[in-house]
Amino acid sequence: MSALNLNQRPHRHYLALLPATLLAFNPVDSYADSTTAASNPRLDTVVVTGNRGSQKRTVTSSPAPIDVISAKQLQNTGKPGLMEALSATIPSFTLPEKTGWDASGMARSPSLRGLNAAQVLVLVNGKRRHSSATLNISGINAGAAPVDLDLIPIAAIDHVEVLRDGAAAQYGSDAIAGVINVILKADSSGTAVSNIGQGYDGKKQTVQQSLNKGFEIGDGGIVQLALDARSQNDDNKASGNGYSYAEAYEKAGKVTYGGYGTPKINLASLGYNAELPVHDNLSLYSFGTWAYRKAEQGQNFRLPTITNTITTGPNGYPAGYTPTWYIEERDFQAAFGAKGLAGDWDWDLSSTYGRNEAEQGTWHNQNPSLGEATPNSFKSGTWISTQLTSNLDVHRSYEIGLSKPLDFSFGLEHRRDGYEVQDGDWASWANGGYCVAPGNCAASGAQVTNGISPQETSSAHRNSVAGYVDVGFNPLPQWYVDTALRYEHYNEGIGATRSGKLSTRYEFTPELAVRATVSNGFRAPSLANSLFSARSTTFGVVDGVYQSINYGVLPVDSATAKALGAQSLKPEKSTNYSLGLTYQPSERLSFTADAYLINVRDRITLTGTLLGPEVTQTLLDNGINSTSGGQYFTNGADTRTKGIDLVSSYQQDLGKFGSVLWTAAWNWNQTEILDYQQGVNILGRDYELMNRQARNNITEVQPHTKLLLGANWQIDRYSVNLGLTRYGSHREVNDSANRSLDREYGARWITDLDLAYQLNKQLNIAIGGRNLFDIYPERNQPASKSNSKGYGAYSPYGFTGGYYFTRLTYNF
Repeated sequence: MSALNLNQRPHRHYLALLPATLLAFNPVDSYADSTTAASNPRLDTVVVTGNRGSQKRTVTSSPAPIDVISAKQLQNTGKPGLMEALSATIPSFTLPEKTGWDASGMARSPSLRGLNAAQVLVLVNGKRRHSSATLNISGINAGAAPVDLDLIPIAAIDHVEVLRDGAAAQYGSDAIAGVINVILKADSSGTAVSNIGQGYDGKKQTVQQSLNKGFEIGDGGIVQLALDARSQNDDNKASGNGYSYAEAYEKAGKVTYGGYGTPKINLASLGYNAELPVHDNLSLYSFGTWAYRKAEQGQNFRLPTITNTITTGPNGYPAGYTPTWYIEERDFQAAFGAKGLAGDWDWDLSSTYGRNEAEQGTWHNQNPSLGEATPNSFKSGTWISTQLTSNLDVHRSYEIGLSKPLDFSFGLEHRRDGYEVQDGDWASWANGGYCVAPGNCAASGAQVTNGISPQETSSAHRNSVAGYVDVGFNPLPQWYVDTALRYEHYNEGIGATRSGKLSTRYEFTPELAVRATVSNGFRAPSLANSLFSARSTTFGVVDGVYQSINYGVLPVDSATAKALGAQSLKPEKSTNYSLGLTYQPSERLSFTADAYLINVRDRITLTGTLLGPEVTQTLLDNGINSTSGGQYFTNGADTRTKGIDLVSSYQQDLGKFGSVLWTAAWNWNQTEILDYQQGVNILGRDYELMNRQARNNITEVQPHTKLLLGANWQIDRYSVNLGLTRYGSHREVNDSANRSLDREYGARWITDLDLAYQLNKQLNIAIGGRNLFDIYPERNQPASKSNSKGYGAYSPYGFTGGYYFTRLTYNF
């Protein structure tokens, strides 16, 4: 029996618990698929995300809005990673080329429907994926420790389902904005893909090799193996550092930033997906991924002053220097489970373990307080995130006299989260006390990011248990109703949460239907939000002297943070409303429109950097020396997000001229702050907690509109994939009250083109270009380091210009 036969078992309930890859798998000859008109994959694929019943759902028959992106569509974008490919195909999925500075710019985090990356739940084969250990402490997604999608090998992916709706009642914490379910391949196919490309300016050279192959095992079993390897050079758009002292003094913090562009990245990832039927009513399955990534990027230029730079000795830099920050990650996930039938009940029992370890440090750097004894490289610390999740999901259908059976599902979940902060090298945090004169002493700790000292290390674990009930039925043949209830209890002070969801879909005709959902949800604060600790250095001219300023992100429950006004974090709570329409007049044409409103209360934000004599004194009183400022996480704002998604596709048969798949998608999204924590009193002085820049990063830094237009034309052996993306205007502001420093960036059209030719049944060659016409954001006069080149720090399409590539694909 082949693996394909698994979805042909006679028992109707068994379909509900089969892997989504088997339900969606449609075996077609790879050569025929590339040379003839194929049915629209957006319409045909059976979706499983958000649907626990036995009824097969597609994009248009789902009671909640959902996108399905096939492996072929991901490949045709020409993007090297999963996050960038999804951003090119889903209008409400946003991924600027830079989502933050420093570590946040190397381990990027996307947004869905304008919400924080941590408010999006990621599943792999329907099982919860662990989060990254790297916490975003700057930029658009400050406070997020999201799942890093780029650590999943893209060669292992069959398709991706993106549920654009709140789903906390179905899946638990984090599913406020929606759910991304990555479905792995489960067939015997094999593909090797080689990508080579570089920017128009000769920078950002990228080489990527992907490989996957499936094998039959046992009686009807299958195992798929996958490998991805990528090497990307950096593309720094900041000006160089070859200035005289006077020139550097004038330009410091404006155009000498070494990280204004894309980082250097080396990434390798492995994956497998396996299933083995034991007998007709029992199957064993397992899947897993492993990834290694090292990313590095230059930082701000350090002038040769005693505060930042030792100019003499074997490791001195007489002319100043630009440090480099690196992140070295090791990521692992493995899932093991069994599923089958027990009487009339389908069941699925599984455990999934994930671990992300991120070491951070710097090189070409100094700890000036050590004088001439300073080393030039430092390990700042190691952050580790772990998650062990066990699930039991049970389902059956009941005949209760309605037009269709009632679907009843329930399940239990136990999750154990862990987070650990390990110390760095002694030299990364030490205060060597080097002074050239009384009162003229060097800054302590390594530049850019001070290391974690043994006193700042921490670790914690948290357990949660949950149960859910899900009931779906048809009161009338054309009317479907689904309701889900979930109870979840956390230890460590968070307590219990309750969430519910009501979904409905009504067919006026077989072609036209309306759908609506209402739900409430939650996001428990991650352990990283509570435990994360980091020391960083910024720079500025103080009393006429350009110097570094040390500040720290403080654990929110630490005595120091509480002395600065911090309070223990509460869960974020949301209320979601969605109303939509689906229209599918034929198998080739579909249109969906969905409006949504999402209220988030107690949204977790990061305070601005608190700087001032009262802050410094408070830090000293709590044993933190050589540090001028501090930040911490807080339930800082209540927000309201509203928007509209329009998605349409049409498969046009042109006869002897082939076929064209036309796609169009548009998103309008707006977030407003309903209330926020405005300030805190420290030793009798009021400090602002959430400045203009932090508020703007929530409301205006991302475009309010995004339009995607696509045409995939296939004729004989040729394939042309054209994509047009229009990003709406956006605004960036300075943290200063001086509004003249605000910057408005107008709308831009970005063109991507992919041309492919099928040499034979196995071999396909393609050339293409991303940002074909080399579009940059409009230039403004630089105002600060976040505006260093005048291009805009968070341009949604980046600021590295055009990129061309070639791709070779071999099917075996």
